[in-house]
Amino acid sequence: MLLNAIRWLRSIFISIPLIVLGTIAAATLGIAASLVMPKSPALDRIKKAWARWILAVAFVSIRVRGRENIASDRTVLYCSNHLSYLDPPALVAALGHPVRFLAKESLFRVPFLGWAMRREGDIPIEKDHPRAAARSLERAAQAARRGTSFVVFPEGGRSLDGKLQPFLSGAFRLAIEAQVPVVPIGIRGSREALRPGSLLIRGGAVSVVIGEPVATDGLTARDQEALSRRVEQAIQALL
Repeated sequence: MLLNAIRWLRSIFISIPLIVLGTIAAATLGIAASLVMPKSPALDRIKKAWARWILAVAFVSIRVRGRENIASDRTVLYCSNHLSYLDPPALVAALGHPVRFLAKESLFRVPFLGWAMRREGDIPIEKDHPRAAARSLERAAQAARRGTSFVVFPEGGRSLDGKLQPFLSGAFRLAIEAQVPVVPIGIRGSREALRPGSLLIRGGAVSVVIGEPVATDGLTARDQEALSRRVEQAIQALL
């Protein structure tokens, strides 16, 4: 009971204010960097610093397994389960090289955060509007063909019960069209650190397990569902 009260006080007076301030500061610096030096690596350095800041003030430590499967020299699509708002900073910190996110459109309407996401090249997905989603996936495929690696949460949102939810196969269209491998990732512990719908940041250890790449060479649109199932099974095995 006392520990829970301490965590609530820590969340309200330390973690949440510092997360908000850190996000505003990082977004402002990132937007400025993208305008002044659009091709500079400064934006990605700011993003990594922001991710580490969020985890630090949330009292979260990261453990990474499977670093040998991080394809820093090749364009890939990283696919991860999704348990908490702490997952994106955990992945940015764990992967350690520039990535962009395919994320739900509503995030791009959040002041500062959404503005920075647009400037850095993250792509919004409107899953309730198939035509708009298809256009966004085509933009992502074009960017992937030019060398941009993306992160996607194929469940379409955070899992409310902690279990892996059925995958939306649309994101795998991107991997097939761009002919880039899919790297499965399993995240554990982030739900315990910050549950969906809660403001109580408990902190703790988060594990990021990176699996072996799944090749897409020669696959076509007809293989989209099969690729989705294969990656879903791979992520389930990592959990």
